[in-house]
Amino acid sequence: MKNASLRNHLIRDGILRAVYTRMKLDPRIVLLGEGALVKQWYDARAVHDEFPERIVTLPISEDSNTNIAVGMAIGGMLPVVDVITADFLFRTMDAICNTAAKHETVDRPRTIVIRAEHFTGGPTTGQRFEAMFARVPGLSVVVPSNPVDAEGLMLTALSHPGVTVFFEDREIEDGSVREFVQHTEKADEPIPFGKARVCNRDLDEGQITIVSYGLTFARLFAAPPDGLRDCQLIDLRTLYPLDMPTIMESACRTGRLLVVEPAIRFGGIGAEIIAQVVTREPGIRCQRLGAERATLPTAREHHERLYPSAAEVLAAAERMIER
Repeated sequence: MKNASLRNHLIRDGILRAVYTRMKLDPRIVLLGEGALVKQWYDARAVHDEFPERIVTLPISEDSNTNIAVGMAIGGMLPVVDVITADFLFRTMDAICNTAAKHETVDRPRTIVIRAEHFTGGPTTGQRFEAMFARVPGLSVVVPSNPVDAEGLMLTALSHPGVTVFFEDREIEDGSVREFVQHTEKADEPIPFGKARVCNRDLDEGQITIVSYGLTFARLFAAPPDGLRDCQLIDLRTLYPLDMPTIMESACRTGRLLVVEPAIRFGGIGAEIIAQVVTREPGIRCQRLGAERATLPTAREHHERLYPSAAEVLAAAERMIER
């Protein structure tokens, strides 16, 4: 079995490079969370050594910790609160969705970043419900698939006037994104929210548009290029705002759209994208892949099988092209 603790460093390091860069420029940025000081010692030594007074270790209480972050933002600070695993976001829903997100309309937007990580581990660890937050007015939802985007999107989140829920997918292994880093420019400036990345083969010859994000996009990008020669790949980067113009332009060109999500299909982002596409262009053929609506298994091997593999995605794309 793979060593889960070693599966991902590059995306995490990209996020923390952005945090360090912004902390040097903006004295309002404060890091909050359970075991925050020791976590920075292990993950971001420069942050730990240079800004220890701006790292606040809090008790094991995600709901109160997030409420503290909201209060700090109202007071003029720029908090980055780490709830660790994404499952703990259930405990923070009132603070995020019913308080922080509403400042956009009742007062003025406050910059708050909520970090959460996707893991594997069983019924109550490893759930992926990022689409729930995409439905909440006042929230931006970010799910990078690679270190370059992780850094650029975090730079934006830390200067964005609003609340950002920033997901880090710890299941994306370093090996699957190392080639991406080698062939992509360093993200030394912010990446706008709502601007998807088109990782394409030939624009004119593409026969199908494949839209994905996070884990499933990383798996696709790491697949052998020969299998993707007829595909135009689109990485959403942000689930809200959603880059529908880029999706529509590609889908209208190819006439086929396959949406792949590393989450439960039912009520997911794939359903929203396809609904918008067929409403505007009914002639485009669409399909979506994702996990069944089921409780997560504890065994890692079974958990990983819930989400479409690159081979399954390419097989589905081939069937759509052949019809």
